[in-house]
Amino acid sequence: MKKSIIFCLMLFTGFVCAQEVKTKNKQLNQLSSKNNSTEEQFNQSKSNKNWGNNSYGSGDRFLCESYQGQRKHCRADTNGGVRLVRQVGYNNCQGNWGYDYYGVWVTNGCRAEFQIDRYQNHYGQSNDVVRCESYNYRRQTCVSNLQGADVQLIHQLSNRSCRGNWGFNQNEIWVANGCKADFRINRNNYNDPYNNGLRDGLVECRATGSRLVHCQVPALQSIELVQEMGHSNRNSCRGNWGYSNHGIWVREGCHAQFRVVEYQEQSYSNNHGNQGREVICESNYGQVRTCQANTSGRVEFVQNLSNVNCDNRWGYDNNGIWVKDGCRAKFMTYSNGGHTQAPVNRLPKKVKCKSRRNEVKICNTDGPFRDVEMKREISAGRYPCQGNWGVNQQGQLYVTNNCYAEFKVYY
Repeated sequence: MKKSIIFCLMLFTGFVCAQEVKTKNKQLNQLSSKNNSTEEQFNQSKSNKNWGNNSYGSGDRFLCESYQGQRKHCRADTNGGVRLVRQVGYNNCQGNWGYDYYGVWVTNGCRAEFQIDRYQNHYGQSNDVVRCESYNYRRQTCVSNLQGADVQLIHQLSNRSCRGNWGFNQNEIWVANGCKADFRINRNNYNDPYNNGLRDGLVECRATGSRLVHCQVPALQSIELVQEMGHSNRNSCRGNWGYSNHGIWVREGCHAQFRVVEYQEQSYSNNHGNQGREVICESNYGQVRTCQANTSGRVEFVQNLSNVNCDNRWGYDNNGIWVKDGCRAKFMTYSNGGHTQAPVNRLPKKVKCKSRRNEVKICNTDGPFRDVEMKREISAGRYPCQGNWGVNQQGQLYVTNNCYAEFKVYY
């Protein structure tokens, strides 16, 4: 009996300790961000001659004091996170202090001693804390090699709200509309490395609210929705997901798991027996991207896979083929001595294509084509075509979500 009681106590103690550790590592206490500096205040402070020489760094302790209830900002490097060590004044500091991307602020008479080690003090180390900042309200991508890890916003650094203005996918964290924040990467939710960046060919993508969210994936050969994971509305993904040059997109609260098959390079031989290799290169979010390829011989632009004109948006050098400004395209590379057969010139053709019941419709283009542009949106209004048409990895023109439009196809 005695042994049983001792054993139960040990189990209970272990459970309580585990719960405490779990709770501690779950999240930091939220700090107020209503008095965080705006970008205008930050720029004004930088140009101010009274900016000062004090700039506290990791592990430093310092005083920051608000007099007569005024807001006071103390310059500091806040990358390690800031915690309040002790209050030295009579006025309560709870809710009356915080930190942003260039220092600590206090208000309403708060006077206290602070230390820059909040993240280390909480997590034991800060290697998995990433700072991501949107300047001039532009979208900013912070590549972090996430490999499917979970991401948590632990502290907002900006004056503008980050709610709905940040997200993450398989490889990166993004912020937009002036959101600046520190994020915690939790790598404990996976054990096996991804196969080509995709675990078992499955990708989870989630949209909160009506905002469009993209989950970046490699060039895809095929994609299918496997399971809806949202609980509030079982049909929330109907007509609210697809694939574009930015990756898988979801909207209107769609939360689902997708099965994807990554596009594989193919090799061809031309009439001269010279081996050629097909390469797909994609510029996501307008960024410049270089794709590894053997450019020692001829590089041929084969087909535009994006909704933008790729003229003057691609090229190649010794490092490979590069694309920019949203250009996605298919190329053929040939080693030295390779020659390609001159293409047969065909006149452009107008094609009408319509999606029904929100399904993807492959348009009949009468064979392969080099480029395409939308000339007229027939389903304007209730069923807009913006973001609902494109060229898939097989080089086929498609429409979806009831888009009905007329296209001009170039061969």
